[in-house]
Amino acid sequence: MRLILTAATIVTMVNSVLHASAAVKPLTPELMLTLARPSTASLSPNGQFAVFSASRYYTDTNKSIRNLHLVNLAHNNSFSDLTPQVPDTNHDNALWLDNDHVAFLSKGQLFVKSISSDAEPYPLTHFPVDINSVKFNQAANLIAFSAAVYADGSLAGAKKRDEHLKIFKKDTALAFDTLMVRHWDEFVQEKKNNIFVAHIKKNGDKFVVDGEAINLLLSTGLESPVIPFGDQGDFDISPDGKEVVFVSKINTPDNAWQTTTHIYTVPTAGGAAPKSINPESVGAASHPVYSATGKSIAYLQMLKPQYEADRNRIVVHTNGRSRIVAKDWNRSPSSILFDSKDETIFVTAEDQGHVKIFQIDLETETVEAIVSEHAQSGLNLIDDNTILYSTASLTAPNDLFTVDVKSKAIQRRTHVHADTLANVHLSKPEDVWFKGDEGRDIHGFLLKPIGFDPSKKYPLAFIVHGGPQSAFNDNWSTRWNPNIFASAGFVVVFLNPTGSTGYGQELTDAINKNWGGSPYIDLMKGLDHVLETHSYIDQTRVAALGASYGGYMMNWINGHTDRFNCLVNHDGIFDTKNGFYTTEELYFPEHEYGGVPWDPKARENYERWNPANFVQNWKTPTLVIHSDKDYRLPVTEGLATFTVLQRKGIPSRLVYFPDENHWVLKAANSLRWHAEVLNWIQKWTAHPKGTSPAAIDDDESVEFLTSQVKLD
Repeated sequence: MRLILTAATIVTMVNSVLHASAAVKPLTPELMLTLARPSTASLSPNGQFAVFSASRYYTDTNKSIRNLHLVNLAHNNSFSDLTPQVPDTNHDNALWLDNDHVAFLSKGQLFVKSISSDAEPYPLTHFPVDINSVKFNQAANLIAFSAAVYADGSLAGAKKRDEHLKIFKKDTALAFDTLMVRHWDEFVQEKKNNIFVAHIKKNGDKFVVDGEAINLLLSTGLESPVIPFGDQGDFDISPDGKEVVFVSKINTPDNAWQTTTHIYTVPTAGGAAPKSINPESVGAASHPVYSATGKSIAYLQMLKPQYEADRNRIVVHTNGRSRIVAKDWNRSPSSILFDSKDETIFVTAEDQGHVKIFQIDLETETVEAIVSEHAQSGLNLIDDNTILYSTASLTAPNDLFTVDVKSKAIQRRTHVHADTLANVHLSKPEDVWFKGDEGRDIHGFLLKPIGFDPSKKYPLAFIVHGGPQSAFNDNWSTRWNPNIFASAGFVVVFLNPTGSTGYGQELTDAINKNWGGSPYIDLMKGLDHVLETHSYIDQTRVAALGASYGGYMMNWINGHTDRFNCLVNHDGIFDTKNGFYTTEELYFPEHEYGGVPWDPKARENYERWNPANFVQNWKTPTLVIHSDKDYRLPVTEGLATFTVLQRKGIPSRLVYFPDENHWVLKAANSLRWHAEVLNWIQKWTAHPKGTSPAAIDDDESVEFLTSQVKLD
């Protein structure tokens, strides 16, 4: 007998799912991964149009297409393709040159498309190497962009040396004299990100580059955007186009164990050294932006050294002086937008499971939420009373909305996913609140399964987030999307225990030197709470799953309780001490455990919260997933976990991705990931805990079928 599970049908394995209304379809991994993924919108100067890119994955070709879309905000929000959805298209980083022309990146160069003409896009730039992270200033007709260059700082020099090395370098060795050696998923390269500027002009009916590009970071040793995730949010152009503000991390030998980051300004004319406006900074700084008048710069500043999850303070720098705005506000903003008069700033910040838009009066420093549901991002100012932004939720990917700042009235502007998600089951989140360790108020969410019938019993998928200083929010994701599990017939519970963000800095900080303490107690208390208050959850069929810190927690759980039917550990820590010696960002374990592991006091914390010290207690069947390019938590952590499980005779399975990092991002790999995870938890929750799954005949196999993967 052969059981065939496809990525599109695996979620219908549980019998209760089959009783759902025929008109309602489950959210399958394949459907989720083929949904459009819109970018942040770019607003036309007159505020009448918005353009954004969206990628779509096609299972038949195993390729994605990213093209541009145009929204007419002034006339019925009409929606159209600005560039076609054709194979090998990858159009991104759209920006407006005027009210009719949009520039965008394609194959490493800028192209221009008119919104009022059917003419094909034409190339604007012909730089020797690929460029990224582009911004444009209309007042000065100035583009600013990043490019990776060698020590000579020139674009032509980068191309010449690349070609030379390709021909003459016979070995593959990389040599290092200081840390970091590698970061996230790449080894540190000789080339560094630098910010360049170049003027453009109109030549007839086309835009062209006017003169040579100027490297604003030439011979400084500074790098911006900051690797590994830096982009155009790491710099900004002043309204008059005469200056650029940017962020750069220290380049001294201690960069691997310090978060110190500085904000610099530099003239766009070139020839002048950048000047730091926060030279006293010992923590991380980010997101510098100019005010609309150009009189002020605002940025986000963390005060504690070595702590990447410290609260972001809003700093406004004016006339050489800096002040922290709303310094007692106990939330950590993630973006800043000025109004046109420098009187108000708008910020996004996590708050109790949502990412809200707040407005802050710069004179009174009062803080007021103006959009409070779901998760907001990508703010654009249409006028001082209207903001364009993106919203996503647990039941919908990003769409564009506007909000009236005074009345707080919200208007939906796009329906990108309406047709695709019509009649698809998307369970609405229910809030869960309970008392955790030390009487703390702990929050999370619960989703009911597809075809829910309160008279029936359902298995539970209990998901633990990573970070650990992060949170499950009412937001969409293609990784660990809770509605995938709800469509597979599970009640889904995902909590924000001690260490989570968006509930005040005290809760975030309380995980320090406490990794397996309060968070574990919170999770167990939360599980007890939902089991006691939701009679339709089958207490004998519970699976726990987690990635990164959540994977650490799976190993910790295995050493401290056997209450779960099975576990799923994605990229989790096995040994806290070894994790210090192999990770790249040393400031993280040094802060979390109180120092380096050879320091006696800090070593006590490493040992106290080390899952490897409790493997003698492991009993629970575990699926282990790890990837080779995960340099945050190297693959040896997953191999060690699997070795213990196998040596102890505990049912276990290792899924290894040689080409993924800390996240599984390639669509075909994601389909395989979902098939493996869903099959594992379905198998071990098909029967009450303590009952082995039905024996499989020797000639029976499980076959996973997707458009790309066949496993027999």
